[in-house]
Amino acid sequence: MFFQDFLKDRLDKILKILIKKKSISYADYQKNTFSIEISQKESFGDVSSNIAMVLSKLFNINPLELANLITNELKNDNFIKNVEIVKPGFINFFFHDKFWHKYLSELMKDNLKFKFQIKKKKICVEFVSANPTGLMHIGHARGAVLGDSICSLLEEVGYNITREYYINDSGEQIKKLNKTIKFYLDNKESNCENLPDGLYPGNYLQEISKKIEYKSIDKQSKNSEREIIDLIMLDIKLDLKKLKVVHNNFVSEKNNLKNDNIEILRSFLIDNDLAYYGFQDKPKFVKDNWDKKKQLLFRSKKFGDDSDRALIKHNGEITYFMSDIIYHKKKIERKFDTLINIWGVDHSGYVMRLKNALSAMYKSNNPYTFEIKLTALVNLMENNKTIKMSKRSGSYITLREVLEKVGSDPLRYMMISRSPDKKIDFDLKAVLEKTKDNPVFYIQYAYARCRSILRLSKNFFKNDLSFKESSLSKLKLKEEKFLIIHLCNFPNVIINSAINFEPHKLANYLYDLSKNFHVYWGLGNQDEDKKIFNDKEIDLSISRLSLVLSVTKVLKKGLDLLKINSPEEM
Repeated sequence: MFFQDFLKDRLDKILKILIKKKSISYADYQKNTFSIEISQKESFGDVSSNIAMVLSKLFNINPLELANLITNELKNDNFIKNVEIVKPGFINFFFHDKFWHKYLSELMKDNLKFKFQIKKKKICVEFVSANPTGLMHIGHARGAVLGDSICSLLEEVGYNITREYYINDSGEQIKKLNKTIKFYLDNKESNCENLPDGLYPGNYLQEISKKIEYKSIDKQSKNSEREIIDLIMLDIKLDLKKLKVVHNNFVSEKNNLKNDNIEILRSFLIDNDLAYYGFQDKPKFVKDNWDKKKQLLFRSKKFGDDSDRALIKHNGEITYFMSDIIYHKKKIERKFDTLINIWGVDHSGYVMRLKNALSAMYKSNNPYTFEIKLTALVNLMENNKTIKMSKRSGSYITLREVLEKVGSDPLRYMMISRSPDKKIDFDLKAVLEKTKDNPVFYIQYAYARCRSILRLSKNFFKNDLSFKESSLSKLKLKEEKFLIIHLCNFPNVIINSAINFEPHKLANYLYDLSKNFHVYWGLGNQDEDKKIFNDKEIDLSISRLSLVLSVTKVLKKGLDLLKINSPEEM
């Protein structure tokens, strides 16, 4: 049991007594979620909780009054040193040192193999899904690392995960791709500068054209089209592998649109009055010459959209909306409990449209939960100056080029260093600097420093250090206690990062832990008695080395979860 679970259980027992006295429904109580957070200031206690503020409305009393009722029950507990109430109703907990020593010892005893109490779920995470029309850019990197990190965290806590890539190998972009390749095949001496309008710019596709045999591409040969897409997908997979991202399932849009999938969905939507053949509303940006054409439309307006959306065009072509509904319908039929999509923020207007369509189809018999995480823009910089890019003109820096310049570690860390909805400034020079302002270096340096200390310890002790041999009770410095509390919080960070799909919380935790360790290590430069190695205090040195060992293991596991290297030396 982790310390948060222990404290929540204790608070739950107290509240059950109060619930009984107040004749409150336990079911109503369970609907409320309160937090237990590590305090960032010593004066705020070891941990703080908003429990009284969250539940005051249910109990129909002032938060401060409820906080008093709770703390009165806690004051005699032997693990509690003190509890304080702070306006408007926070409860700050101060625990005896032995409480923290007990939980850290348990974490180390199990070698950080946590047993999370979760309901097993089958989850599909669809991410990257870049169009197979060229190499990926830095924006794709953010979605790739976010999706991959979410998968790793969900697997760590015990879920069954499918990492899925949806290949958009159908539609107008593929027709445009074929025309571009055909142009290069017909004009072998041409270059990107004299490319006709309406084709994909950049020299990458010119190189692809050199790898394929000239076939009847002008007749939309299935073999030549597949060959082009396969070559581009091979490059995409290679670049993702360099970023340590590997999908275990690839789904073709073209294959999804085969067989009876279109007709089955069309009939279902019409039979359930969710779609009809009619005329789309005139778009606001069109002033004149609006040519009305009958299409199959989804009744989007019933669900808050400003117009009904096309599913099948007047000429029989399938829209992206129809294709996406088919894809997600098939995912649901594969019996996933949860669907997670990682999209760029430019798809934000599409989120509710798709969610509404699926909700309408399954109504109250909803067999799944559906989450869409949107990633904000990545601003690529160098020397604090923005690098201007345009994929439309072909002048953009590819993910491959970024990886060759900085490597996967800085890129992976920076892509999840902030909440997905926050813009990221990625400076190609800054991420390689060896300073505390470079977070990935700062974390890796903390790990390398720990490993160096442990190697040096062999000069003092004949055998390898074992956590079991030490007594944490000798650790009295406030910096030591702060480190111990943060180490005990590690499993809570993992589970919260996983179930909330927020790997940035783990990334930030590792940075904070590294910062606290660097501060602790630096104490020895100011005071001989605070050095980790102390010839006069062998037992104390062993205790401090055990703390260093704990930091080492937590940093290693955290970096492994994020697929970032843990260098032994720097």
